[in-house]
Amino acid sequence: MDNKKITVGYISPVNPEKDRMSWSGTYYNTFHAIKNTGVNVKWLSYNADSLNFKIQTKLANIIYKLRYGQGSSTHSRLMSKIHVRFLDNKELNDCDVIFAPGQIDMLAKLNTKKPIIYYTDGTFKVMVNYYWFGFSDKAIKEGNITEDLATSKATYNFRASKWAANSSIKDYHAERKDTYVFPFGADVPNNHDFASIPDYSSKTLKLLFSGKDWKRKGGNIAVEAVEYLNSVGINTKLYIVGVSNIPENLKNKDFIELVGYIDKNTPDGYNKYLRLYHECNAFILPTRAECAGLVFAEANAYAMPIFSTETGGVGDYVVNGVNGYRLPLSASGRDFGKCIEDAYKDKKFDDLSRGALELYKTSTSWDAWSENFKKFLEKVF
Repeated sequence: MDNKKITVGYISPVNPEKDRMSWSGTYYNTFHAIKNTGVNVKWLSYNADSLNFKIQTKLANIIYKLRYGQGSSTHSRLMSKIHVRFLDNKELNDCDVIFAPGQIDMLAKLNTKKPIIYYTDGTFKVMVNYYWFGFSDKAIKEGNITEDLATSKATYNFRASKWAANSSIKDYHAERKDTYVFPFGADVPNNHDFASIPDYSSKTLKLLFSGKDWKRKGGNIAVEAVEYLNSVGINTKLYIVGVSNIPENLKNKDFIELVGYIDKNTPDGYNKYLRLYHECNAFILPTRAECAGLVFAEANAYAMPIFSTETGGVGDYVVNGVNGYRLPLSASGRDFGKCIEDAYKDKKFDDLSRGALELYKTSTSWDAWSENFKKFLEKVF
């Protein structure tokens, strides 16, 4: 089939052609990445803002709670059965292929003969007791059933990392040949300045930390790493973004620059956020749990070396010795500090910077996503 004659039906709770905010911009960016391949893309709305949708969803949440206890109502056959009613079957049938990012509730009970692409950054199995805690046994069983239904309903399973793809294959029996890894990209301007290479002669270093959840993102470990670097004579400053308030015992640390929360949905906030990637020399995120951090794609876009952990889907965004290093979850702040010290003393930042930019161009940019999707269409259609 000629790609230009293909119509992709894009299921989304918001208008993906215009809304740059929802799901950290993933709806918007995947919609346009698909459109850039030359195919027709049609938004399949299910009126998520309508009063009827909200009422039925609220009732389903109540029933779910009574039936399953603590859990995720989105990952239930009940919610899927209700939500798919709001999709227009005629619009579905007018498409050649259906693209569903996230939204497992729109897939498990979806009834269509059209091929389906299910795109997500994690599976229910790997998220329980990783991101989500306290789920009842009934909720876990129901969540796994729903994930299995959605995975088997999909003709092609797209995942944002090998970690998620492997779980789909191992835990939900997705066909390996029909499972693809499509890393998230960075929503940054095409023309921008790159991260600054540190001035080795002055023994100074600026590290960027970005994340709202201080504990899960490993904030204390990042601070300990910077303390170590300062103790060995590398004058290091840590710029903290996303956290409005840090622990009280850290507020008097003179090497911490608390930038705080930045609203990236405003032009001024967005530009301020991106300027930090240019002004700093490297990115540190000792995260405890991560599916596919968009901040890694952003760091790659700015040719910024990354120091993170071996967990979740990080490995598709941070490649050891190429654009940074992944340390084990057991690594202490001192371990992170030593790793950064070694890279600094060996003047590896230049090579890591080039590796980050190359990884961005070939894998963690929306342009790369679009190019890979085009190849996928040529292969299967």
